[in-house]
Amino acid sequence: MANFHSAKKLIAVSDKKGHTISVLNKILFFCGRENYLLAPAGQNVPEDVQPAVLLLCDPECPAAEDFAVYVADYAFSAMPEVAALRPLTYSTVSDSADFTARNIRKTTDGFAAFEMIGVGVIGRVRLAADSMDAVNSALAAAAAAIACGIPFAEVLDALNNIQIRD
Repeated sequence: MANFHSAKKLIAVSDKKGHTISVLNKILFFCGRENYLLAPAGQNVPEDVQPAVLLLCDPECPAAEDFAVYVADYAFSAMPEVAALRPLTYSTVSDSADFTARNIRKTTDGFAAFEMIGVGVIGRVRLAADSMDAVNSALAAAAAAIACGIPFAEVLDALNNIQIRD
């Protein structure tokens, strides 16, 4: 019988471009969380993998009902099928989301900088990224990592130390 803590857990990601799944993979690797399997939403996965988190970056993704936690772009939270899941939300534009990116700017040394604000937590991020578009992918991936139980401080450390290519 497999140890519960070593059992593989699924994080399914609806992301047509694949940017968010790439960033999330880097965060999980940086934080030493090898027990997670990342897969595009809707893809068949082995039976011994537990559905843990569904990250909705794309409103066209079919929402599965067997995940422990749902994370969604705040813009999708008004859609009845997404609202019914009661997701943890993220946004680069709305302060009503559970996790927001504020004061987004490009630094003189080429970093995308922002404050990541969550319920009762705030942290600064200097993201080594090709474009400012990477901020949304980084925020979505960070929210999913936190939903998996990775502490906020570890996720911030990862974001400040990984390189993101769009």
